[in-house]
Amino acid sequence: MYLGSVQRFIPARMKFTLKPYYRKLFSDRLHVVFWPTFRCNYECSYCTVRTKFAFSSVFPKQSEKRVDEWLVALEKLPPAMIYISGGEPFLYEGLPELVNRLPKKHQLLGIVSNVSLPARVYRKIERPFQLNASFHREFVDEQSFIARVKELQDFLHVHVNIVATPANLPMISSIDKLMQTHRISLHVDPYVDREFSYSASEQELLRKYTKADRKSLVDFNDFTPKQCSAGRNYINLLPDGQVFTCAAGFTYTMSPLYAELVKNAPLEHFRMANIFDAGFQLNGNDLVCRLPCKDACDYDSVLMTIRPAEGSLQPI
Repeated sequence: MYLGSVQRFIPARMKFTLKPYYRKLFSDRLHVVFWPTFRCNYECSYCTVRTKFAFSSVFPKQSEKRVDEWLVALEKLPPAMIYISGGEPFLYEGLPELVNRLPKKHQLLGIVSNVSLPARVYRKIERPFQLNASFHREFVDEQSFIARVKELQDFLHVHVNIVATPANLPMISSIDKLMQTHRISLHVDPYVDREFSYSASEQELLRKYTKADRKSLVDFNDFTPKQCSAGRNYINLLPDGQVFTCAAGFTYTMSPLYAELVKNAPLEHFRMANIFDAGFQLNGNDLVCRLPCKDACDYDSVLMTIRPAEGSLQPI
């Protein structure tokens, strides 16, 4: 079964309900979040990848690997389900070629994009996949964005994401209704920022729109030990080939936004190796991590908490 082909036939509500269980449902398949570039043509005020801290300064264009290099490296991995993130992934000029030539053993789950590039760029991809279109109201108005989504829907399965920032949250209801009018599914991502917290009324509003695959709140004070399969059946692959267990892991390791939070925390277990290293291999066992799970993509039913008094594992 090729998930890239069948996603359009799965109701959005069912898909988001099942997503926290993907690592269990497909336990024999590696899950890869692939970041071919951190560059972006938008500079959203709330973005921790581009604006608040520019990961492209750590991974500039010249550090990004070529398509032919990636194709060799990706052959090293066992069968994987790959999700392509960024930055704006389509600024990596070879992305369509890379996707079209992915080793057949791998499946492409989806690609996120702000859909600002010409439609001809997206048409170059021949494999079926879900395009997750990010709606950034700071850079595009609703009608222009919807027009672009509908243009892409002529040949792609498109789903829209929006971040519930303080500016966006009051508009979520009207945006959702507008998307429904145009038969466009909307997914709401909570705004995760260590210096921000929703009020009680905002939390209540947010709960109406967050799905089962997203926590509405992240507890940055949660330093309980957790057993996690990241590094064993889930990895994050960065532009220069570095492999981290999870997105929170490379954020905590590199971004000064979280330096105070992690100053006394061991970070060695997050950084695995570089996929281009001759001896690269996945972790053989789950890891135990005490840091908060910052990113919703890292939090699923595989995550467990250790109760020290009993020494047993209990689902969170």
